[in-house]
Amino acid sequence: MRFSNRKAVLWLLKNGYDEIWLKPHIRRTDLVYTAGEWYRALDLWNLFDGICFNDGGDLILIQIKTNAWASAKPISDWLKDKNNLIVLVINVKGKGKKWDVMVRKYENKQEGTIHRKGRSDSSSDSKRPVRSKGRLQDTS
Repeated sequence: MRFSNRKAVLWLLKNGYDEIWLKPHIRRTDLVYTAGEWYRALDLWNLFDGICFNDGGDLILIQIKTNAWASAKPISDWLKDKNNLIVLVINVKGKGKKWDVMVRKYENKQEGTIHRKGRSDSSSDSKRPVRSKGRLQDTS
């Protein structure tokens, strides 16, 4: 796990992400307080291994897996009632001495925001999390 975390961090640094913080997996859990209840979490909200910032200053939530993709449903469900968040799921896939870092990106844009191509998002399902279809792969 430490090896794949290091590969993921190197990929993030190479691709413009900065101030990367990974939560250590330790025996003690954190308390997460919500309205009316609380729960214990090993990861950030029991989903994410860390956080960082992209080159635009956006907060990015990170989930790192080794030789597997994380399930999309828990991430999409968690993002439903959040605004302007980006999640990167990083799959460090390796066999022998060859390791590839692949990334899936999930975003939840605030209603009425302008997308990259300048189109306004006014659809009724704009609060729905969107997973980027393309996967980014490290070529080194």
